[in-house]
Amino acid sequence: MKDGILFKTYMTTLGELFNRDLSDPLKDIYWEALKPYLDGDCEEAFKKSVSSCKFFPKPAELIEFMGNVSGGDQAALAWTEVDKAVRTVGNYSSVKFSDPVIHSVIQAMGGWHDLCQCSNEEFKWKRIEFEKLYPTMVKKGEHEQYLLGDCEQSQRLNDRPDWVKPMAQVGDNKHTNRQITEGE
Repeated sequence: MKDGILFKTYMTTLGELFNRDLSDPLKDIYWEALKPYLDGDCEEAFKKSVSSCKFFPKPAELIEFMGNVSGGDQAALAWTEVDKAVRTVGNYSSVKFSDPVIHSVIQAMGGWHDLCQCSNEEFKWKRIEFEKLYPTMVKKGEHEQYLLGDCEQSQRLNDRPDWVKPMAQVGDNKHTNRQITEGE
């Protein structure tokens, strides 16, 4: 979880709903427990806890509502989006993943162009590198808005931003039923 405002809103709501005072150390425990998870997944867990819990939910209960997706599982799920995007979108188009952590991981690996240009043999190793970097980048907090494709980069250099091919959107905001769609 990276969105501190969303976290505070849901924690305050749960505190009011369950008539519980929340100390700063207690909030810190919840924040640390939810930190490895995606904002959308945490939001769903908070919503489920409101309708499912009789008592103030423990961090483990919130994590259970997310289906126990670990950081490693998130990295593997994220890689499936990357793999599909590389094969269907390619380096020509700029790409925006629903999970912005992916942008930081790919940038750390050399960028969108380099990843798309890998041979099949190199690409196998890129998955391992991606899945190792992903948990570290989750903690980074700030991420690029999208990854620059060759067309946009070329048109920027030639001062022709109006000639840029539409950006490919990858995934959805809740990180489920991930699909690749063209356009913004």
